[in-house]
Amino acid sequence: MNAPAPDTLEAVLADSLTRWTGAVKDRRSPLHTPVVTSVINDLPAPRIMVLRAVSQDGYLFRFHTDARSPKAQHIGAGTPIAVLAYDPAARVQLIARGTARIEHQGDIADTAWNSTALSSRRCYLAAHAPGTPVPEPISGLPEHLLARAPTAAESEAGRGQFSVLLIDVTELEWLLLTSCGNKRARFQRDAETWQGQWITP
Repeated sequence: MNAPAPDTLEAVLADSLTRWTGAVKDRRSPLHTPVVTSVINDLPAPRIMVLRAVSQDGYLFRFHTDARSPKAQHIGAGTPIAVLAYDPAARVQLIARGTARIEHQGDIADTAWNSTALSSRRCYLAAHAPGTPVPEPISGLPEHLLARAPTAAESEAGRGQFSVLLIDVTELEWLLLTSCGNKRARFQRDAETWQGQWITP
């Protein structure tokens, strides 16, 4: 049985932050792979991404991406972005909005790379950038790594393609869907606090 739905703004904010932060390690959570939407050439560009980290206060989200990908090239130093996830069991939709940036070098990127599993590092060993036209379906991965993860030494060839997508979150939204009437709240970041408001679903 699901826990009672939060009925105060403070409880809703706590619920949102718990869901986001908990989804980082819980691969079974539907929030572990949210939809991340940016804008490329004036068009919305949504994609599923793995949530790698969320600060306890919800101010910073982290994802990993190929530095050669279109999203990395367009996001660059800062662009509006949104993260959308839905938990069907709880019937809760969450949205985080903010400004994204790509970090390819430096302590944050190095620390993220060092904590990335070898099986995940394999993604950055593809010969061509994501989105490169090809004559037939291919993974892009080296043939000898199709059935296994690279060794630590082999994986280092992918470090040059690895980058971190960071989102400075400025707005959180929570929506509960029920047959008795939906409930929705929005939280906007004001300096070092979240200011909440109930809004019409």
